Amino acid sequence: MANKIWKDMRIRIDNSAGSLADVTAYLTQASIRGAREILEDTAISDTSRSYLPGIVGSTIPLSGFVNTTTDAIFGKLIGQFTSIAKTVEYRTHTTNSTGNVGRFYFGECFITNVEYSGGTNSIQTFSADATFDGLVTRTSTQTT
Repeated sequence: MANKIWKDMRIRIDNSAGSLADVTAYLTQASIRGAREILEDTAISDTSRSYLPGIVGSTIPLSGFVNTTTDAIFGKLIGQFTSIAKTVEYRTHTTNSTGNVGRFYFGECFITNVEYSGGTNSIQTFSADATFDGLVTRTSTQTT
């Protein structure tokens, strides 16, 4: 079984024109994180803890280089309130030699925690979280 490498990842996000732009070349790190809340329902008389499944959520933490493409997407969100959701697509791998296709995770996200940083003699960088609004769609076909 072949392990997947970072080159197999692709991230596309709505740009200022509203179309999906591939920002993979400008990123230094990306991951997709899913979480499920658990609700404790342990009674006083119980001898061990018990839980119920709660709601789920997903986030894509991103970091990379500031340039005209990434600044147009993330820069205008610093210190601004917006209720505009952006479509985000996260591809985990591409088609391999046996013909198996990659997995695409996509949905509407709110961009939060945008941070720009840099220093003397360094490239300016950004970080942000894309938090999915609702469920994440997982498919073997790319979105439009």
